[in-house]
Amino acid sequence: MECVLKFYTITIQRLRHVKKEILTLLTALFVLTGCSGKNEISQMLQPDVIYEKALVHTREAQIIRSFETKASISATLLNEVFPQRYSYEKGVFFFVGVITDMKAEEFKKRYHITLNGDEPVNIEPVTRNDDLYILMPSVTRWGKYWIVTFPPQKAKKFVIDFGIDPYGSVELAFQRPMPRR
Repeated sequence: MECVLKFYTITIQRLRHVKKEILTLLTALFVLTGCSGKNEISQMLQPDVIYEKALVHTREAQIIRSFETKASISATLLNEVFPQRYSYEKGVFFFVGVITDMKAEEFKKRYHITLNGDEPVNIEPVTRNDDLYILMPSVTRWGKYWIVTFPPQKAKKFVIDFGIDPYGSVELAFQRPMPRR
C-alpha cells in the first residue's frame, strides 16, 4: 500500500510540473505573437471592409406577377463604397444586377430604369473578370450586371425605378449620407 501511495504522490508532482511548463510555453507563445506585426491569422480575422460598405449601400427587390418572381434586382450605390473613384460631382453611380429568365434581346427591349425620374447617361456591362463583379454582394452566376451612371444630383434621397414590361416595376430607395464634420 505504501508503494502505491508513493507512486501516486510522484505522479501528481510530475503532473503539476508539466502543467507549469505548458502554461509557461503558452504564455510565451501569446506574448510573442502579440508583439509581431500583421500576420496571416490577424488578416484572416479582419472583416472585408469593401464588402461590408457595399452591403450597407445595397438594396434588393423582386418583380412579382401572378405569385411568380419574374425578376430579381439588386443595386449598390457606388458613390458611397468608392468615393474617390465615383464622386457625386461626376454623377450618381450604381452597380445594378438583374436575374430574369428573359432572353437578353427581349430584356433589352422591355426594361426601363430611372433615378428620381432621370434617364441614365451611361450603362456599362460588368463581366466576371471585373473587380466589381468579385467585390459586390448579391452577385450570382445567373445574373447580368452593369454600372449605371446617372447625371449629378443634389437630392438627399435617390429612388431607382426599375421595370420590365409587362411584369411591372419596383423602386429601390437610397439615402444620401450627410457629410461628417
